[in-house]
Order: sequence, then structure tokens, then C-alpha cells
Amino acid sequence: MTSDPDAMPPSQTRPGQSHPEQNPPGRTEPEQAPSSEVVPTPRSTPGYTSAAALDLEQATKAESVLIALDFDGVLAPLQDNPELSRMLPESAQAIIALSLLPATRVALVSGRDVATLRRLVDPPPGVWLVGSHGAEVDLGSQSPEVTVTQPEVSAEEQQMLTAIDAHIESFELDLSSGSGSAPDTDTDTEVRVEYKPFSRTVHTRGLDAEFASALHAHVIAVQTEYPGIRVIEGHDITELAVKTATKGDGLRALIAVGSPTAVLYLGDDVTDEDAFAELEDLSTSLSIKVGPAPTRAPWRITDPNAVAELLTRIVNERRAHQPRP
Repeated sequence: MTSDPDAMPPSQTRPGQSHPEQNPPGRTEPEQAPSSEVVPTPRSTPGYTSAAALDLEQATKAESVLIALDFDGVLAPLQDNPELSRMLPESAQAIIALSLLPATRVALVSGRDVATLRRLVDPPPGVWLVGSHGAEVDLGSQSPEVTVTQPEVSAEEQQMLTAIDAHIESFELDLSSGSGSAPDTDTDTEVRVEYKPFSRTVHTRGLDAEFASALHAHVIAVQTEYPGIRVIEGHDITELAVKTATKGDGLRALIAVGSPTAVLYLGDDVTDEDAFAELEDLSTSLSIKVGPAPTRAPWRITDPNAVAELLTRIVNERRAHQPRP
């Protein structure tokens, strides 16, 4: 690892070891709102390290490697409207290049359902997909015996989804009738909902804070009636899920199928902590948090631009270590 005077990277340790908190000038850690979702307790508070300073030899020199990446906030900058999320061109190019290298597997691990993820990303052949926070696993034609894992929605789960929809609809009806909690301003009060096979995601990015708080309180109230509903808090989103699968489950499935000798995981949100926790006992893993907030990952980089730089580095260095014909 080389020295980076701006980022002041911590000395290398095994995954999960604590590091002193360090932030770049002008950056502070935001206070974290209490979450309804029980997630692994953060074990490290790494400072920001530049993409150029990270030691990537575990991934670039491995006999075989799985590179697993979250989509929103990692490959694609976060958007007020989730339908506008697109991968940065540099990351897209790097993923294409990585997918063509021998013994190199790329996987996208997302809260999006697989169908939406495939539509937004249009991944190259050979890229594996994990959607719905681990409930869906799509290995494409590369592994015909385990092509797609998508559990059925039970009658009980469908009842919960119907109840979630009813709570969201009641808020929208109150809003349209003027009896809701819309602020007396010209700010955006659009209720943006993603309808997924096993969950509903309510987006509050860009909304008035008071309105967003009222919307959040209203939609999670459904859990009082149906305790089996899983409430997941993320970056300006509240997701109500009827499956208990996590990104850690999805990552475990990918490792079981691919048997890589090394694993690299990049994630930015609360739900990625399950994946980081999954890798803590794997000595040949490298977990990297993208952006602020407490984390179990031992390393941290700033944003999707840094991710693009990091992936480009991996392409060049892994390509350089490929055996010559």
C-alpha cells in the first residue's frame, strides 16, 4: 500500500479490524437515523482511501476472483427518480473488460429486482445478478443447472403485499383530498414507489423533510398489523419486504456456485452490511464501503467516480497478471 497524504489510508489489517476515523477535508459523518431493520453492528470506522492507494493484490493476483458490486450509489450515482439511475460509462466499460478476463466473475448485488436491474444495466454475458436483497439469483446461461432462483409468493406474503399497497394508497388518497401531510410549500410531494415482486420501496429523496417523515411513518405503520413485514431503511428509501433474504445470503450463493479463491465486495447502503458481515471470516476477501455512514467494511472510498477508477485499476492490474500464451 502506498501513502496517500490526502486520504491518509489506514495500515492494512485483516477484514473487520477497527481503524481510526478519518474524513477528507470538508466531509463529516452524518448522524444516522434509527433503523427498523436489524443489521450487523458496524465494527470499523475506516477513513477515506483513494482508489489509487488501495492494495488490490488479493483481487488482481487471485487464481479466480468474484467481484460483487451494488448498483445504486456504487456503479450509478443516486437519483431522485430511481428510473433515471444509470451506470457511469467508465464502470460499464470496466465491467465489460472484467467479464472477458479468465477466472474473473462479476456480479451485481442489488435491492432492485432482477428484471429491473437487467433493464437498467443491460449487463454483458457472464455477469451474474442478485436482486431483491438476495431473494433472486440469476446466473444466466453460464450455469444452466442454477439459472434463476426466484421463490414464489405465498398466500400469506401476498396478503402482506396487499396491505402494504393499501397503506401507500391511503396516503396518496389523503394527499389528493387535501387531508394529508403535504407541506404548505411548492416543494415536490410526489409519492414515488417501486413495485417489486417481494417488496415495495418508497423513495423520499428530494422531498420536503416534514412530508418525507410523514410518508415514512405512514407506510411503516403497516408493520403493526403484519409483524412479518421486514422494514428496510436505506439512502432516502423505506422498503417493505415480505421475504427475509439478505445480500449476505445472495453473496453466499454466488460463492457456493463459483468457488472463487478471492472475493471483492463494494456497497454503499445499510443492506450491504450483511454482505460485508458474510465476508469477515474469509481471509481472501476485500470489503469496501462506498460513501459515509458506519460500516463493517475495513476500507472506504468516496463515491461512484472512485468506484469507476477502482474497477479500471482492477482491469489493468488483473490483465497484467494473466499468464502469457
